[in-house]
Amino acid sequence: MIDYLFLIIELYGLRMVLYWVFLLLGEIYKCLQPFPDIKKKYGQDCWAVITGATDGIGKAYCQELVKQNVNVCMIIRNKEKGEKLIQELSAKSSSKFRIVIADFIRCSDVDFFDKIYEQIKDLDIGILINNVGVSMKNPFERQSEVDIRQMLTINIFPVVFLTKKILPIMKSRKSRSAIINLSSIAGRLPLPYHQTYSATKAFDDHFSQSLAIEVEGIDILSHRPFFVTTPLTNYEKEAGAITPEQCARGGLQRLGLEVTSHGYWYHRVMGFLLTYIIPQFVRTRQLKQILIKRAKKNQ
Repeated sequence: MIDYLFLIIELYGLRMVLYWVFLLLGEIYKCLQPFPDIKKKYGQDCWAVITGATDGIGKAYCQELVKQNVNVCMIIRNKEKGEKLIQELSAKSSSKFRIVIADFIRCSDVDFFDKIYEQIKDLDIGILINNVGVSMKNPFERQSEVDIRQMLTINIFPVVFLTKKILPIMKSRKSRSAIINLSSIAGRLPLPYHQTYSATKAFDDHFSQSLAIEVEGIDILSHRPFFVTTPLTNYEKEAGAITPEQCARGGLQRLGLEVTSHGYWYHRVMGFLLTYIIPQFVRTRQLKQILIKRAKKNQ
């Protein structure tokens, strides 16, 4: 009986090891895939609509797309920053550009997204990147209701309502289309001091996955990066932090190949370890220590 029990444990352990090896080989294969030809895939004269396009990950997505001469429409609140970025990008590309001014703090207004739609409905929109978002790092009881309401609104409403407005345009196109929603590792792991942010990113992640099952002919990606050195993170270089350029390139590389992805290869490795190797109680303890340290540092 004891020998039989040990045999079951041994076989189960072997199956787990083989399963991990299979997953790891799958990750390696995905990382080795070539960077896509965006215009060939989504249309020669297609437009990419990007929210929060003048800083951080949004700006990096602009830079990567312009390298392939993809047309870019920036939905931003600072026209001066947008014009400066266009001047920088147009010197290296034949892309066309458009600026739509919108302050997402007001995106709960009934006609907010209608006004945006009126300014972009004539474009051949092949790619939508819902990037705009905000974050906080305080204990829940110290967060103001105004800040919480703003985070819930900005991190969720644009993902839902811009997709709602633009989806009919995409479905009417002859070429494939794509939607990238910026989620986060925070949407997969409960994060103290980022509890509301974590919940909004979980919403973005599940919305993306659900829509991907429902809608055909459109590549939908929930991009779940770890730490990225952006204004949102105060440019802090945490363990595993990558640049916005690495983040954007990693997201575009997975477009059409996966529904959810950590993007850049280093973040993919971290995601693999956290998901399949490191026990939940260990990662929870480590994350709590890191975030408590960050919270104290920013007090």
